[in-house]
Amino acid sequence: MGQWFGSSGVRGTYADISPSFGFKLGMAVGETFKLEKPTYIASDIRTTGDLLKFCFMSGFSSVSGNIIDIGLTPTPVLSFISDVKDTLGIMITASHNPPGNNGFKLFWKGGECNEAVEEQVENKIRSSRIPEIYYSSNQLDWSSVGTGSFIDPKPIINNYIDLLMKKLKIKNTDYKVVIDCANNVPNLVTPFALKKLGFDKILEINTALDATFPGRPSEPTAENLQGLISRVISESADLGIAHDGDGDRFAIIDEKGNLISATTLINFFLDHLDYSIAKNRIVYLTSDCTSEASTIADKHGALVRTSRIGRNREHVNEPGVIFLAEPNKLVFLELGNWIDGLYPALKLLESIGTNSLSSIMERYEKRKTLRKAFVYSQKDKQQIHKYIQNLSSLWSDQVEKVIETDGLKFYLKDKSSVLIRFSGTEPKIKFYLESDTDSMNTKLLKKLKSELNLEGKGQDC
Repeated sequence: MGQWFGSSGVRGTYADISPSFGFKLGMAVGETFKLEKPTYIASDIRTTGDLLKFCFMSGFSSVSGNIIDIGLTPTPVLSFISDVKDTLGIMITASHNPPGNNGFKLFWKGGECNEAVEEQVENKIRSSRIPEIYYSSNQLDWSSVGTGSFIDPKPIINNYIDLLMKKLKIKNTDYKVVIDCANNVPNLVTPFALKKLGFDKILEINTALDATFPGRPSEPTAENLQGLISRVISESADLGIAHDGDGDRFAIIDEKGNLISATTLINFFLDHLDYSIAKNRIVYLTSDCTSEASTIADKHGALVRTSRIGRNREHVNEPGVIFLAEPNKLVFLELGNWIDGLYPALKLLESIGTNSLSSIMERYEKRKTLRKAFVYSQKDKQQIHKYIQNLSSLWSDQVEKVIETDGLKFYLKDKSSVLIRFSGTEPKIKFYLESDTDSMNTKLLKKLKSELNLEGKGQDC
């Protein structure tokens, strides 16, 4: 990770992601790409979105780049238009972070920009050519300045929905579905897509666009989705669909009110992919997927490769790749080379037929998982890091193998495993546990908490 870019763009509080930073980032991106084609920019509903957008656009245009604002739009729609127009896309969002946070994600021809590009941008920010907002020494002649303009996003959203309809073949539209769009921009797309596909039993909660996120926190975890869970049960709905703030992530609630784990959904999709779309049939999985995922992909003759968490985007353009999966972040190459939070939910509706969702998903969760995150203070980080580095020797009688692709993943002799890593976007340490039973995961997490002196029950992640 770089000085500013983490595992998913630039993200932070308003003190860090300030108007001045937005201006400098705009100049740095403009100087990195030097495009003849217009760039597209969008934002979610966060209060600071417009201010940061206009600062970025000013910085970008000052180095002779033309940029088009498409307003309030989910990230997958911004990815879609950057792919269609074969150009750069800028999304202003902090995804599932709190409403006081904001950030920037860069997309090139659909997919999120890779580390090499992010490093180039960071080098530009640090260079003397990217001064503070008082930039008279670097100012171009007025006739060389680029332009900024605004267009209505509705035609772009409609074209995105048309693409979804073209790719899907949903035979049963009689499901009752409850949608929770987190008071943010997914509400501009998901309900309309379902209605256009023929679903008429749609119930919505947290629909009003509101920058304070009054309905629930933006991250679609079980603890944050209690309102959706209650509504699915009370309405006897077939399932619930939830999004994060910018719509590139999703969560599914079954008819019993249970949150289907992100790893279970990956296992399901791996068993229902169209493996005929590419000769080599390459699947990229991150180290926090379950061991079942590789087994299912192998069963279909796929070649499984491992990607770093948050870096699947480095592999989207490799020949033969058909699917890239990280819990909560799925890329279906049949649709496009971006993470999409609506298409997988619709693919699920396409695949489940007349069976109950809970009965189908039982087949794909033989291994139990537990994912928890704990906030740490900066003064504790070094001590936590030191302990983790010594864990293999401290647990030498229990550890069978250690993998260092993302943080440290310990495979234990009792066939359980734990991946321990620091978040790339927030001051959190995360534990991804997998074993044969829920009780084994709970016991292992309790042991880790005790040895690391971590407080509280942790947050779902």
